[in-house]
Amino acid sequence: MAEVENNTGGLKTKLTFDDVVIKKIVGVVISDVEGILGLSGNLFTDFADRFRDNEDVTKGVGVEVGTKQVAVDVSVICKYDVDISAVFDQTVEKVKESIAYMTGLELVEFNMSVGDVMTKEQYLEKYRGKDSDDKNNNE
Repeated sequence: MAEVENNTGGLKTKLTFDDVVIKKIVGVVISDVEGILGLSGNLFTDFADRFRDNEDVTKGVGVEVGTKQVAVDVSVICKYDVDISAVFDQTVEKVKESIAYMTGLELVEFNMSVGDVMTKEQYLEKYRGKDSDDKNNNE
């Protein structure tokens, strides 16, 4: 849990963040990065589906949160035929900016493991087919 303390004008204050808050920020930011199809254990090809009751945007995201700094580990599936190093650089920058803006914490380490590359069609076939079957079984 991270905390930000202030002592201004004789008033002592403390703001804390549970790890899950940082994980959610990272999960949502990464879901908007072009070239990343999904996180390990997570599916986010459609915006609305990211926020279904049974969907957890924190799956595939690991964080270590200190009092002023954050380290992040993610495992992703990248889109085939993209510049993965450019996708990585863009991801780092977006995650860093979002964490700083929303929490005031500093991103000091970011590790991204690419577990697979697929075309969007392959990804949808592999993961959406299962998701659609689950949906149909629940209706």
